[in-house]
Amino acid sequence: MGYSFAGHETFTCRNYWLKKGLDHVWSGGNFTNAAIKELGVGKNMVGAIKFWTRAFGLVEFDQRFSELAKYIFKTKGGKDPYLEDQGTIWLLHYLLVTSEVASIYNLVFNYFRKTRLEFSREQLLNYLESECQSKQQKYSVNSLKKDIGVFLNNYLLPEKTKSIENDFMGLLYELDLIDRVRKDGNIQSYRIVNKERKSLPDKIALVCILLNLDNTSITFNELLTSINSVGSVFALNSKYLMECIEKFCNDYPDYLVYKNDAGVQVLQVKEGFDLYTVLNEYYGK
Repeated sequence: MGYSFAGHETFTCRNYWLKKGLDHVWSGGNFTNAAIKELGVGKNMVGAIKFWTRAFGLVEFDQRFSELAKYIFKTKGGKDPYLEDQGTIWLLHYLLVTSEVASIYNLVFNYFRKTRLEFSREQLLNYLESECQSKQQKYSVNSLKKDIGVFLNNYLLPEKTKSIENDFMGLLYELDLIDRVRKDGNIQSYRIVNKERKSLPDKIALVCILLNLDNTSITFNELLTSINSVGSVFALNSKYLMECIEKFCNDYPDYLVYKNDAGVQVLQVKEGFDLYTVLNEYYGK
């Protein structure tokens, strides 16, 4: 599978776009020119809304809908259609990284950030170019630069804004995953540090583990460092990951067992454990 960059028309994902796009498709609409009037936005924004609903893994390319999309966003019966719960934002971040529709998110959180503590836009650009070259994939430097800008703006609030609306354009800013690094008052680089993520609910972490689980057991090291693991995607340190494991093992003793035998730490998940059981308890419904 080749890498995919751009497609967002240089727009970050706004808070209401995912529901707007999903409601449009659920009502039988598509993202042709007719959607300009139906969605009440310009042509470029129509393309961006289409892109983000797919990038977050909510609408597949054949327009089959993921169960999670309906579970979260349906106006009637949806658990958090207007994204009022921060746990939902964490879950959406996980889906964005692991769907791999927008390659930069998967590459940064699973690979690039582990090679350097701090990085500049130029260093990230060089990395993306190198990845494309290694796969003999054609790319546009300009597209990569725009992708880097949108990537950062999804997680960081703009420092200089002209309107209140702009303050809330980046859907993922409240997760505080990316830090600006300054020198003499100017931004020199960016940083994604493994640390405790107190705003990450342990039940949402468990849901993401179950989404990515191929077997009935997984080692602690895999949970912390493997591709698309909660440790990698959420930039967790080992201390906080262990705290999460202890919490949900206490919550679900009939389904989860954590063992430490001869130095090998393993989380075992019994068959029949449904992630929607966890989600229902989390959302209190």
